[in-house]
Amino acid sequence: MSTPRSRLARIEWSIALAAVLSVCGAAQAKTSDKTQLIHINSDGFAGNQDSGKITFSGNVKLDQGTFNADGDKATGYTDPNDTSQWQRVVLTGNPARFQQTQDDGTRVHGQAQTVDYKVSENTVVLTGNAEVVQQGRGEFHAEKLVYNTDTGQITGNAPSGGRVHITLQPRSKPAPAGAKPAPASTSGTH
Repeated sequence: MSTPRSRLARIEWSIALAAVLSVCGAAQAKTSDKTQLIHINSDGFAGNQDSGKITFSGNVKLDQGTFNADGDKATGYTDPNDTSQWQRVVLTGNPARFQQTQDDGTRVHGQAQTVDYKVSENTVVLTGNAEVVQQGRGEFHAEKLVYNTDTGQITGNAPSGGRVHITLQPRSKPAPAGAKPAPASTSGTH
């Protein structure tokens, strides 16, 4: 049983962690992805777009520009006001995965038991042993992570009494002011 003080410490830690994840995870995601068509391929599907829900089964692959996701099963939901528009696609797997190229050319990828791509909100919610890796920046592990496909921002939550884990890449140190570059080596005969 936890004491009120330990609960307060966990709440304070959660708030601090959310702030760190928000700052550390910021990297511009590929801005052109959201204007691309969404392609979903699978071994089978049931439902129809007019009903607002389609279930895809077997080797499901979703592509939208540089954003790619895959899982064992997926359920797609269309906008109730415009059934030609995907509102979200929920992929499940052991694990389900996603990846995206950011505007600077680096990649971000993640995996979890459930990958909920909320197209209309530009977010990916990873739940169940979630992991997101931003190439050259760091890794994020938690029970639940939320990745913003527009900004690259990541936020995370741990279950009650649980923990989250972050590994950040060190920044390279700039050369000291006034330092002279090393002379170039020359070879050859004169």
